[in-house]
Amino acid sequence: MTQALTGAPYTLLYTDDVSRNAAKLERFFGFAPVEYTPGFALFFFGEGRLGLWKLDAVEPRVKVRPGACEFALSLDGGPAAVDAAAARAFDAQMTILQEPTEMDFGYTFVAALDDGNRIRMFARSQASA
Repeated sequence: MTQALTGAPYTLLYTDDVSRNAAKLERFFGFAPVEYTPGFALFFFGEGRLGLWKLDAVEPRVKVRPGACEFALSLDGGPAAVDAAAARAFDAQMTILQEPTEMDFGYTFVAALDDGNRIRMFARSQASA
């Protein structure tokens, strides 16, 4: 018998500076984390969660530096919503790694936090929707 997994999905990004990166994300997202300590910050997105966890507090210890993964969020509103998100990322002093562009899955951009963690926003193309 197979039992379905339930619960909200979490994405955890390891960071050297929770405070600085949480402040950038708060400015970018337009809302504060629902939980905040110097070692952890948590943002809610519908049924999903994005956490920033202080790198040297993660157990078991991390053997690689941040930046090898990304948090991606599908946006309603098409390319205009992606362009607006890219402008907010720039205003929040995030590093733009990929300007808004059309890719096979949709219109997207990628920004990075100070430690290299990536945030991707995209509007799915009609072909992939």
